[in-house]
Amino acid sequence: MTEAKKNKPTVLILGMGDTGVLVATRLSRHFNVVGVSTKPNLLSGQELGKRLTDLSWWQTNYNTPLTQFKALEAVTIVHGKAECVDVTANTVTVVRIDGETESIGYDYLVIASGTSNGFWRTDRVQSSREISTELSNHAERIKSASSVTVVGGGPSGVSVALNIKRKDPLKQVTLCISTTMPLPGYHPDTRAFYQSALAKAGVETICEDRVTTVDESQSSGSLTLASGATVSADAIIWTIGRRKAHTDFLPDHLLDAEQFVKTRPTLEVEGTDNIFAIGDVASTDPDRSSARNWAYSILVHNLKRKAKGKPANKHYQPPAKRWGSIVGPQEDGLTIHQANGKQTRLSKRLVNKLLLPVIVRRIIYRGVRGG
Repeated sequence: MTEAKKNKPTVLILGMGDTGVLVATRLSRHFNVVGVSTKPNLLSGQELGKRLTDLSWWQTNYNTPLTQFKALEAVTIVHGKAECVDVTANTVTVVRIDGETESIGYDYLVIASGTSNGFWRTDRVQSSREISTELSNHAERIKSASSVTVVGGGPSGVSVALNIKRKDPLKQVTLCISTTMPLPGYHPDTRAFYQSALAKAGVETICEDRVTTVDESQSSGSLTLASGATVSADAIIWTIGRRKAHTDFLPDHLLDAEQFVKTRPTLEVEGTDNIFAIGDVASTDPDRSSARNWAYSILVHNLKRKAKGKPANKHYQPPAKRWGSIVGPQEDGLTIHQANGKQTRLSKRLVNKLLLPVIVRRIIYRGVRGG
């Protein structure tokens, strides 16, 4: 380790997904930053529908080797998985991808380890080749299916159903939701917009009915609904929002009843003085919305203050309604739905020439090298 790094406090970030990377890029100038990642890439959990129907585009924008981020040049990346956190000794035991165990000390710990949610968000330690093979297999399964049933009416379910149907109008696509309209938690205007879009595209939507037996390992065949009806498909995709927090390595006193990290509005972990949590793993609100909404800037601000001996003074305030893009860029552009129900439409050209290369890669991520 260089003398400069020795003189800086060490920030250890567990999880290098979207929020972990954003925190690391903002702290790397001021701290000795170490990131522990189960993947060598930033493998985003966003835009599942595009991931399954337009893999080449998705890979370019949502599967990025961590070595390509310019602002991570000074960050030490450990490819492995946290096994145990000792909050008294300020150390984390990590099992690396090669099977070796390493103990890493920290001055400040950031928990950004995320959650498992369906097949597209896991904490399995994987190589780049394993990731690529898995992505291709999932996309090929959908491409070869003549009928697809999607279970769950949240943003992932709506994105999958609508993107598949628009990609191949001849496919039979069925969306099963337990509510009267898709997208609970979004503004009523947004929900109505996508109920209409699904119908216009030809997606068969079954509302106010539940699958009687939930088995997320079932990838095809028949499903029985509470009403007694059955649906059959060559491919079944479960998007029912059963999230499991990646917190097995943490002491129980840091976790709530659902095993999410107990987090104060400052994004500090309750009962600690040098640990923060952010993203899907943090119990900031029922939607775990600090994974979005620029919460990383609040965490960075508060951590810098703590390092100067000052109390954290910025609070994260969850939005009243969910917002954002639901289905990703389409042929007519990208529609962004605001929390108040209003829409903003960006042209496809604007997305490809300005939003992704300039605003996202250059400004938000502070520079991403070409692959």
